[in-house]
Amino acid sequence: MRKNKKHNFEFKLRIFQEVIQGRHSLESIGKKENIHHSLVGHWVSFYRKFGEEGLMPISNRYSANFRLKVVKTIKSESLSLPQACLRFKVPSVTTLWNWVRIYDSQGPEGLRALHKGRSIVMPRKPKRPLTREEQLLEELADLRAENAYLKKLQALIQSEKEKVEKRKSSKN
Repeated sequence: MRKNKKHNFEFKLRIFQEVIQGRHSLESIGKKENIHHSLVGHWVSFYRKFGEEGLMPISNRYSANFRLKVVKTIKSESLSLPQACLRFKVPSVTTLWNWVRIYDSQGPEGLRALHKGRSIVMPRKPKRPLTREEQLLEELADLRAENAYLKKLQALIQSEKEKVEKRKSSKN
């Protein structure tokens, strides 16, 4: 089974309809479509609670206060993660599992510091115009790299020719 595969609304709706109309069980549709049966069950639950809107893609941007509220509710009411997903309309059990894990290890501050996306990279230095000497040095470095590449390529071609000639001479 592939992980992290995004499914569009039409695909989810078709799967839901096949399950509801009794044509397929969760397990059989999962095998047929190469997705885990629990995901199919998750979609069915979301559709039953929210209608077609439950199958629509959801932005995964959650505020720190929302994450904290969800985790505290899970803990205080002993909710299962699938129940919490339905209650708070969070599409992924894994997301909630990560929030609970972070809360348990780092406390509420861990959920506040949580951010999504790429880490911040070092800012690039602003490019200033190069002097003629710097331009020539860069060009020289490029030409040296190209020359070294061509020499290695030529050596590789030569060694391949020698191997072919050696095979021909050993057959005779």
